[in-house]
Amino acid sequence: MLSYQAADPLDTGEYFELMKAESSAYLDHTLELMHSSWDEYARLFRTVGRVVTILQDGQPVGFYWVEEREKVLHLHALILKPAFQGQGIGTQVLNTLRETYCPSFESIELGVHKSNPRALALYRRLGYQEVKYMEEVEFHILRLELGK
Repeated sequence: MLSYQAADPLDTGEYFELMKAESSAYLDHTLELMHSSWDEYARLFRTVGRVVTILQDGQPVGFYWVEEREKVLHLHALILKPAFQGQGIGTQVLNTLRETYCPSFESIELGVHKSNPRALALYRRLGYQEVKYMEEVEFHILRLELGK
């Protein structure tokens, strides 16, 4: 059974390191193109939107990071610890987000790097549609319309 709780400051430090480990291969380049740094990205992670711990039977298995932008929920990250990937947890989290934010929000948006075809397939299977491809950073921007 999955449950969720706001991440505390100790958790966010650990989660940022997990995100960095899972995505530095492509985020290094993205940050460089944006004239930004990992320190600045860490500041955004701590201050923009909210980070939520994903618990399975009370054990932390990962996190998601969301930001409410008007009527759009932006999913900055959904990262599971490697031992918990491929078990349907990501699908459950995405379905929970859909149920939680519909009908108050019009859509959920996210970006997924081309190097993560597994995530891209998951999002597409759940009804997310590509609305843009950012070639310079190789990100697919996907959107799920809510309430339809």
